[in-house]
Amino acid sequence: MTATTYKLLGIPMQRQASRRKLVVVTYAVLATLCGSTFVLHLLHGQDALLPYSLAIYGSMVVGIFVFGGQAGFGGRWGLLKPFSNKPPRPEPSMVTLVKLQLQPESLFQSDDAPWRNDERELARRDRAHYTAYQAVNVGVMVLLLLAFWSVKPLSVIPAAVVQNLLLIVALATTVLAITLPSAIILWTEPDIDLS
Repeated sequence: MTATTYKLLGIPMQRQASRRKLVVVTYAVLATLCGSTFVLHLLHGQDALLPYSLAIYGSMVVGIFVFGGQAGFGGRWGLLKPFSNKPPRPEPSMVTLVKLQLQPESLFQSDDAPWRNDERELARRDRAHYTAYQAVNVGVMVLLLLAFWSVKPLSVIPAAVVQNLLLIVALATTVLAITLPSAIILWTEPDIDLS
């Protein structure tokens, strides 16, 4: 696992067991956010907009700042390097601006830049995305079925139940789409030896 960091909140993440605990705890928190979103929806109906966004924003925070792999915010946070293989955004400062004006740009770039994913990392990324989107595809198919049932209700399932199921499946599918590729990598990568 090539990472932007090997620690999260001061806790070392070189061991696979530590990363697996992180993934389990993170999904427990995200499931709680999805559950509380659903409960608030039942209590307040359409009036509560913030609860709908808690699960989504929570998964975005996890994807960007905890798991990593996301290109957001320059890819400087999280355990994994950004999947995009683009350089992080520069942080302009007076010193950087002076250096860029006085020295050729080639001095600042190297062929083996630490932000760049190598072939093994790219293959790992592609495999994780393929695996993750198998689960997301199932969620999308269930969403389509529930959406069809909400338009043309079944006599055995009340429309309110179908709409509630639609919300639950949509929240879960969105959380998985945002976080699952990084979680798969964190779960499957073996222990990291830094010596």
